[in-house]
Amino acid sequence: MEKAQVAFATNYFSTVSKLDVNIQAKVNKVIEKFQNNPKSPGLNYETLNATKDNSLRSIRVDQAYRIILCAPDVGDVYIFLIVDHHDKAYQWAANYKCRVNANTGLLQIIPTDYVEQAASLPKFERVADQHCVFSGLKDRQLLKLGVPEELIEKVREVTSENQLNMLEHILPADAYEGLSYYLMEPSEITYEFILSERDVDGFSNYDTSNFAKALERLNTRSQFVVTRNEDELASVLQAGLEKWRVFLHPSQRKLADGHKNGPVRVLGGAGTGKTVVAMHRAKWLAAHVATADSRVLFTTFTKSLAVDIENNLKNICTEEEFDRIEVVNLDLWVQHFLKEYVGGFRLMLDQSILSTYWKNAVYLKPIGNDLPDSFFKEEWQRIIQPQGVNTLEAYKKVSRIGRGTRLDRQQRVAIWPVFESYRKQLDVNSQKEMDDCYRAARECIASSKLDLPYCSIVVDEAQDMGTQAFLLLREMVTEEKNDMFIVGDAHQRIYGRNRVVLGQCNINIRGRAKKLHINYRTTDEIRRWASGLLEGRNIDDLDGGKDNNALYKSLTHGVPPVLEHFTSGNEQAEYIKALVEKSDWPLSHTCVVARTTAELMIIREKLEALGLATGVIEPSEVDRKRDAAIKMATIHRVKGLEFDQLILASANEGLVPLTIAMAGKADKLSAQEAETEERSLVYVALTRARKQAYVLSYGQMSGFFD
Repeated sequence: MEKAQVAFATNYFSTVSKLDVNIQAKVNKVIEKFQNNPKSPGLNYETLNATKDNSLRSIRVDQAYRIILCAPDVGDVYIFLIVDHHDKAYQWAANYKCRVNANTGLLQIIPTDYVEQAASLPKFERVADQHCVFSGLKDRQLLKLGVPEELIEKVREVTSENQLNMLEHILPADAYEGLSYYLMEPSEITYEFILSERDVDGFSNYDTSNFAKALERLNTRSQFVVTRNEDELASVLQAGLEKWRVFLHPSQRKLADGHKNGPVRVLGGAGTGKTVVAMHRAKWLAAHVATADSRVLFTTFTKSLAVDIENNLKNICTEEEFDRIEVVNLDLWVQHFLKEYVGGFRLMLDQSILSTYWKNAVYLKPIGNDLPDSFFKEEWQRIIQPQGVNTLEAYKKVSRIGRGTRLDRQQRVAIWPVFESYRKQLDVNSQKEMDDCYRAARECIASSKLDLPYCSIVVDEAQDMGTQAFLLLREMVTEEKNDMFIVGDAHQRIYGRNRVVLGQCNINIRGRAKKLHINYRTTDEIRRWASGLLEGRNIDDLDGGKDNNALYKSLTHGVPPVLEHFTSGNEQAEYIKALVEKSDWPLSHTCVVARTTAELMIIREKLEALGLATGVIEPSEVDRKRDAAIKMATIHRVKGLEFDQLILASANEGLVPLTIAMAGKADKLSAQEAETEERSLVYVALTRARKQAYVLSYGQMSGFFD
């Protein structure tokens, strides 16, 4: 008998993730058995009587749990919708139906009584001068966005975003998304833009009985995934993939797939799926551009993220595709390259030694010069190293835009010996800083005309890389079609790097500068609260322009972050224990985050003393989400991960912002930049939360939350 094709709705993964791992294993076995033979007698495959959708069926997992699926009359694709305790599963089946929208051709899951629910809502009253926010759209356009014809009148009453949110549980997911998209602030978000992002054509009157055809359409695949064979099914089930790893929105898919005429830069706020798109781009390049003799280089700034990405790529790539992708932290790549081709020096990262070098160097600053000692290190990190300044003549001419202290040519001449002395100490000891390593690698590649094996480079977390890093990356791959794919978000710049201008690194993104607008991870309440921490801050777009969080939106809603203050760390620990114990999520779906490793260990000790199992996510460790313990991590380590519940603990004055990070800045602008970075750290932490975020403190609360 021919094996059945199996598809999954996003809701299926949401429901199965809440189950005990033993139940999840049972579910997977049942689905594999179903694929082999949907009519197998041991499946207890049954038609449901108390439903308004005749296509819904149930499968028995065990005495307690049931799977609800859709078995359409046309086509051979079975769509798994949810898995839950049998009472809840049957109740869901009675309240929802699966259908193909005749106007869009897309598969939708909607309440069976959506017309009655809409009618029961009070009429949206208009305040003076208010008008329907969708008055600029015709009925046929609303239909094309996925709005059911019976709900158009109700949609026409909407005068605010809050009123639209009241319709979220009634509207199909694609309709609610389209309408929310339309309400975003940027002027470029037009009706035509939304359709182009979705790849919607002008055709109407689609065959509503052909579910298989609907599943082939790009926008449907943002809500459903189809496994075409046994291997694909096994990959999905065994990997335990979260929604964001499986489903790509059409706008994401268009970025990930297809040939590009040159470098592409993708901006996106936290949770918009930048890394997911980057991984799928690498997969596409491996399948369509790489050869037996060439590879795709996937690089990111931190070692821990490289480990996470490599493991995620294993889940979404075929073995052949994965073999054509090299995932590596850029700093590590450079060190190995220089060891092989240059040698004769070592990377110096010991800050205590570098501090000694600076103490020696600042003795040479002119007598009577009122520049603080901290100025010279900042000038080196912000101007001299990023721009590759090696001589006094170059320093006289170099642009210092963005520095808070002005220097004329005479002043530059007077202080140059300080930088010469620091450089000499490095050279005498055969040591280089990381920017020096980037520069040495680039010069070696150029002078030796090395033919590196890379056909394309994918860069994740681009905001944490500086000018010299991008000059090196530009040298590593030939300037041609599909050469570079760069994703980043300057709101998440947390490693003290200068703003990079890609155009100044010979990376021309003109016409290929893209944005991801929709946050698929975090509720809008959490997103807004986190974004408020950076309100009024100057956030760049990686190419000399500006970016702002008004360009991003979450389509899911929940409760705002909870702010709590305690008199002691013990009280804080007791509160965390109580939170976890009353939570509906497994222990591993909660993560406790702290600003420093030392504070994290203090919190862990207190939690374990209270009998709570904990597991620290180490810098080079793959996150084991299924462990029966709450997760713990520093803010830097939690970047790139996500959890149902996140607790930012010990948000105390002195820790948030960290005193040492704020101390000794040369001028007001440097102090502002340091504070922005500390605020970005909190932004990163809070936006790891899918459903619920907490900010806890004891002693004196951080001024960030006044």
